[in-house]
Amino acid sequence: MRFKRERSKFSYFYITVMVVLGDWLTKYLVQDILPLYNSFKIRDGFFSIVHVRNYGTAFGFMNQGRETFFNNVFFISASIVALFLIFYLIVKENPSNRLSLISLFLILGGIIGNQGERLFHGYVTDFLDFYIGVHHWPAFNIADSAITVGLVIYFFANYIFNGELKNAS
Repeated sequence: MRFKRERSKFSYFYITVMVVLGDWLTKYLVQDILPLYNSFKIRDGFFSIVHVRNYGTAFGFMNQGRETFFNNVFFISASIVALFLIFYLIVKENPSNRLSLISLFLILGGIIGNQGERLFHGYVTDFLDFYIGVHHWPAFNIADSAITVGLVIYFFANYIFNGELKNAS
């Protein structure tokens, strides 16, 4: 008789490690190869690699263009609270809800990627620049993407797929 062994919740931690390593490696490459405030067009009129410093949060929100004590204290404190919340959600999560766990480990990787850099440099390097003509979406990085994708997956895994929103109407 074979027993099906359930995966440990923390067996998904490799996702966090991949996000952090990918984020830091790409930021290092951009910092090493591309001078600050320069860009390299990949697809003219749509996508460029840029090298900008973000002293604010994801997608340039609260970016004052320079390091401030308030921003560092605020964002590092908010990240610590977010880390505790993510760990709480991971511990609380049903091990069979794999999609939700994957999303939480994506978010965790994004937080660690950005805030690790903020702790060492006082800013976050953004380099992905999508635009149409002269209309640019704010530059972002791998960690921002992991947080955003993780939040969307978490929402769908917990509210759409579980029927919460369908039953609310």
